[in-house]
Amino acid sequence: MSKNNWRIILTLILVVVAVVAFWNTFKLWTMSEDDRIAMQESAPGDLLHLQQRAIRLGLDLQGGIHVVLKVKMEELDAGAREGAVDRAIQVIRNRVDGLGVAEPVIQKQGNDRIIVDLPGYTDAERAEELIGQTALLQFKLMETIDNANLILNRMDSVISEHEKAKSETAEPTSVVDAAEETAEDTTAVEAGSKRDILAELTGDSVTAEDDFGFDEEFSLTEQKNPLSSRLELTQFSSRTGVSWPGYTVSKQDRELIDRWLQLPEVEAVIPRDVQLSWSTRMEIRNNREVYQLHVLKRKVEFLGKFLENIALGQDSYGAYVVNFQLSGDGAARFAQLTGANIDKPLAIVLDDKVESSPFINSKIRKRGQITMGGSAGIKDARNLEIVLKAGALPAPVEIIEKNVVGATLGADSISKGFYSSLVGLLLVMVYIGIYYRLSGFIADIGLVFNIFFLLAVMAGLGATLTMPGIAGIILTIGISVDANILIFERIREELRTGKTVRASIDAGYNRAFVAIFDSHVTTLITAGALFLLGSGPIKGFAVTLFWGVSISLYTAYIITKQVFDFRKGYQKLSI
Repeated sequence: MSKNNWRIILTLILVVVAVVAFWNTFKLWTMSEDDRIAMQESAPGDLLHLQQRAIRLGLDLQGGIHVVLKVKMEELDAGAREGAVDRAIQVIRNRVDGLGVAEPVIQKQGNDRIIVDLPGYTDAERAEELIGQTALLQFKLMETIDNANLILNRMDSVISEHEKAKSETAEPTSVVDAAEETAEDTTAVEAGSKRDILAELTGDSVTAEDDFGFDEEFSLTEQKNPLSSRLELTQFSSRTGVSWPGYTVSKQDRELIDRWLQLPEVEAVIPRDVQLSWSTRMEIRNNREVYQLHVLKRKVEFLGKFLENIALGQDSYGAYVVNFQLSGDGAARFAQLTGANIDKPLAIVLDDKVESSPFINSKIRKRGQITMGGSAGIKDARNLEIVLKAGALPAPVEIIEKNVVGATLGADSISKGFYSSLVGLLLVMVYIGIYYRLSGFIADIGLVFNIFFLLAVMAGLGATLTMPGIAGIILTIGISVDANILIFERIREELRTGKTVRASIDAGYNRAFVAIFDSHVTTLITAGALFLLGSGPIKGFAVTLFWGVSISLYTAYIITKQVFDFRKGYQKLSI
């Protein structure tokens, strides 16, 4: 028996190592919500350290966001496509790090897709804005008010002609139908008139389709200035008294104006050196939801890639700003730009949307700040800081899939997964204990060791536990028991032939080994294929299955075998 003491020593060493590896997970999982909140307030670093060393929970267990991005490779030159996805992954990783998400999963899928998993983070709108934003920062000058009004007048004429042409091509309503609906039309007109008066009082534009019962295009034929009538001029005056144009647009009118701006005939009357850009976000003015429409010079005066030491801050009025520094060639260019345009507004454009348009009060050489829009808060300023620090994506990306798993759903998954595993484990242990008596109880001990070692390995490897992973653990329970069943049945057969207990145990383990080893190896091959070719939850299932099957071999031929070696001197075997 002494020659087999290595099994006991090895098992004791592994138990100690497993306890150390699993301790952080056990401490975190048994911590109450109040204790976790208290630790977050008193020692957030210790809590983060504990979370990083414990078994991570997947999106389906703790909630979070799953996003699939498609990199638009077709918009890149052939030479720039190589490595574009890898560069995009690095930029996205830098941005996600700014969110403070613990252990995010960011990986490449195929040739042009990126998978982003943010466990424990449920602010989908902010995540989408940060991850999918190209973040191309540019500085541009604004057009003068006279040029802006001249361009708008040209656009009004073209849009008016366009709407008249659409109205003329529409099919007229038949006389019979019109006669049958005269009463209803009269009521609709009267009701629409009242609503139109209310709209004039509140200042909101109202579509004809909603208020008059007519088609929208029909009402626009009576308007000479369809675009200007929906714009409210907001003049910005510099210290010298010079006015610069700004246009306020009601939220209800933005979609319609967007359609007009995309018309080829409208684009044709806009000078090539001029562009119209919306504000970054919606604002509340006079109890109305509005956007700003800016008329800018298309020429890029300065690029955001020259900014350094970007940091969140506040100005003298307490408003949030993003401070930056310049050096070398960038400082010289910015000083030249600001020095030549003092008392003029400089539009800060992020992905063709205007963040703000502050006036240049003096020449800026080395230090400056990006002011935020009037409706911006600390979260908006923080988002801008993150994307500027991370840099611009090498190519535009498109979000083609987005799933949000709430924390409540995740907690429900954990509860169901835990109880299903517990019930399955207890049923198997009871059945094996009843059917194989004392030998079944020994198999149950090996089964407990199997699950404990599996969880310890996952904690040590920093693996992520998902619902498919829990399914893999449950499957491991069956595989582990199956190995013991093959051994026990073989021992029973040897006992029936009249062999002694010692001879039956040796023969049972030796002759069952080939079948057990073959079944385990084929399962390991399958798990390896799933891990290499699968992604996300499939990999979680493969990891738990692979290690569970491997550990079951150890528990069957090391742990339970050692116990049976102690029983070789028995006259009878309870099996």
